Amino acid sequence: MKIYKAEKILDGYSCCFRQFDANHSHCKFLHGYSLRFRLHFSSKTLDSNNWSWDFGWTKDTRYKIEELNVKEWFTYMFDHTVIVSEKDPFLKEFQKFEEKGIIQLRVIPNFSSELLAEFILLKINPIISTYSHGRAVLDRVDVIENDKNSASVTIR
Repeated sequence: MKIYKAEKILDGYSCCFRQFDANHSHCKFLHGYSLRFRLHFSSKTLDSNNWSWDFGWTKDTRYKIEELNVKEWFTYMFDHTVIVSEKDPFLKEFQKFEEKGIIQLRVIPNFSSELLAEFILLKINPIISTYSHGRAVLDRVDVIENDKNSASVTIR
């Protein structure tokens, strides 16, 4: 059986975060990277253009997350933002910083690069499935912190 693959890289997102419960590590402190995301698509068949998935989809207004096209959503979530877990014991302090205009806060259920990859996959995969009529799937998301560190999630 053939499986067709395509990848889309989204990069240049200056983002700050912390893993509040990483008590053994410096990752418990606020720190950040210029994040890159590699999205892996697969399909058993190609579309009418002979693509597994169209690379221009991120700007297409049909594909929306929280009323934003995908490119706008990535910018909203990851461009000069601070991401923390909804379980972070200092969440209220981060919210006060946002109210004062010091940070752009984004709160997700849990934070690690692996869980950020999963968060993205769960946001985007339903869009891909819907608009491809089940033909294509987002089956892997890589979160790339720098040239030495990355994490991913894959669905099978």
